Amino acid sequence: MAHLRNFTPGPVEVSDEVLAAQYGPQRLHVGPGFSQAYVRTTENLRKVFGTSGYVAIIPGSGTLANEIAISAMLDAGQTALILDAGYFSSILKWAVEGCGANAVLLPVADGNPADPEALRVALATRKIDLVCYTHVETSTGLQQPVEALAKVAQEAGVPVMVDSVSALGTCPAQMDDWGISIMTSGSQKGLESVPGLGLVAVADTAWARIEAKQSPRGAYTDILRWRDQLDAARDWHPSLTTMPVAAVYALDVAMNKILSEGLDTRYTRHVEARDFLCGAMEKLGLELQIVPGSRASGVTAIKTSGRFRSSDLVAALAAGHNIRIAGGFGANKEDVFRVAHMGDNAKVGVLRPVTDGVESFLEQQI
Repeated sequence: MAHLRNFTPGPVEVSDEVLAAQYGPQRLHVGPGFSQAYVRTTENLRKVFGTSGYVAIIPGSGTLANEIAISAMLDAGQTALILDAGYFSSILKWAVEGCGANAVLLPVADGNPADPEALRVALATRKIDLVCYTHVETSTGLQQPVEALAKVAQEAGVPVMVDSVSALGTCPAQMDDWGISIMTSGSQKGLESVPGLGLVAVADTAWARIEAKQSPRGAYTDILRWRDQLDAARDWHPSLTTMPVAAVYALDVAMNKILSEGLDTRYTRHVEARDFLCGAMEKLGLELQIVPGSRASGVTAIKTSGRFRSSDLVAALAAGHNIRIAGGFGANKEDVFRVAHMGDNAKVGVLRPVTDGVESFLEQQI
């Protein structure tokens, strides 16, 4: 069966070097070899998160990372305000309510970024203990004004948690400079590695809040346990539990690849790829879901405008072009299709077969 080049928003295509890092004899999750790879990867992740703080690599998904981060920052009975910009924004509510806290959703207008002034008003209206939002909303391709939103929360004295699962590695993140307390991601999207690892980055300024938590912390989900394990056994057993060793070695290789390219060069390449794709879709008469200036560097959502069903386009590209893209979400499943341009897919030459395939499909609809 022919390989379908994967342009869905995760898991993404990965390089042969990353794939090769997983293979070979079984390796242990203890000892100097693995410990060096784990610690080196956390140090490289700090550069991409933009923090001098602690980074945990945890077996699991970005959803688990979000739960760990939110639980660390909230006591039972406290209240988190979530900027609701789509499906992945709204499910942050699960983690908030799962730790016994209250979730308040602040709706974000379709196709537009969150308004910092609306956040300012909301924070002045009621007592809020944590502000949560996605860096990029995967379901729509919206990239939030992360820094501006964090500044408003800072001025109100409220800490910020950011879900950067679909953003990290495709656009700048500067946790410390932007005043973000805790940020999450996953290994399988903008970081160009295999699935299976959740990432939690904690700013140095957040520990006092985390350590003051009174309600139960859980065990596996207690970020303090992960931090203390690294401090106690950095050279032998740096993780709290048995790790998916192959996935850590793969992420180690992926991080070296990212930093070798240079972050500024990488981010520019992702913007150029996005702009090429958006321009090509508009030339075909298709409407983009997100307004200019807020379109994500790593994933774009395009409206079908009633001309076709997204599932038909997805099937046609797979069958005729060996390309896999994604449809929409929920009620918009057939009205939107999504193309990811992350990692090695964030190149004009790599994206051109996608745009050619969409053009060919549209010609057949006439």
